[in-house]
Amino acid sequence: MNTSTRNRKGFTLIELLTVIAIIGILAAVLFPGVQGVMKKAKQSAASTKLRNIAQSYITFNSGSKFIKDAAWNTSTAPTSAATLQEFAAVLALNAGLNSGEIWYVDADPANDSASFPKQVLIGAAGAETIDNNFKTPSAAAGYQSWTTYTPTNKNLNEQVPLLWTRGLLATGKWDTSLGVWGAEGGHISFGDAHVDWRADTSTVENQFASKKTPGTTTANWTDAVTASTVRELKSK
Repeated sequence: MNTSTRNRKGFTLIELLTVIAIIGILAAVLFPGVQGVMKKAKQSAASTKLRNIAQSYITFNSGSKFIKDAAWNTSTAPTSAATLQEFAAVLALNAGLNSGEIWYVDADPANDSASFPKQVLIGAAGAETIDNNFKTPSAAAGYQSWTTYTPTNKNLNEQVPLLWTRGLLATGKWDTSLGVWGAEGGHISFGDAHVDWRADTSTVENQFASKKTPGTTTANWTDAVTASTVRELKSK
């Protein structure tokens, strides 16, 4: 009696379920690691943006200029700033840093659905104005991810903070809801343009050198800077 053997094609249900289970296990093992790598990459990109802004300010300051604490105006007060947006306008006008996107972090939860302004200043030379979408932060246009203060030329050294990730509190902690990376930490650029990632500034090893009380350290950035008016220029 002749018998014929059918060629077996495809998977059985049990084999298919086994493969799916293996893929699920591998995904569960690998996904956290991939997320971590992606987050580090985003933080590295943010660090580069902040360093570029600090270098731009140092270039502007090379002529012994500094940003004065007053409202910005193209013709009458081109080196004054009363807000972070005006701080950016000073650098756009005087140091050629007119990129709008450099002031934002893509991974910032506040910018999940934002379309960032391309430029800080718009308009003809001599009559520039701040792009309204840059001047007025919103969920649609984005919230700037950095903050700073009105510094002086005495603030340009490797120990003095110049700009930092939004959300740094006077206690040295990062605000859970306001912080770009939540309470996890943030970037700080110093007066020589180097950038550090700090989980906080409250622990001794992360504190700033105090100018308010020389010879000591402080968690509060306002005690670490020299300015006639220490006023934070916030971005949100």
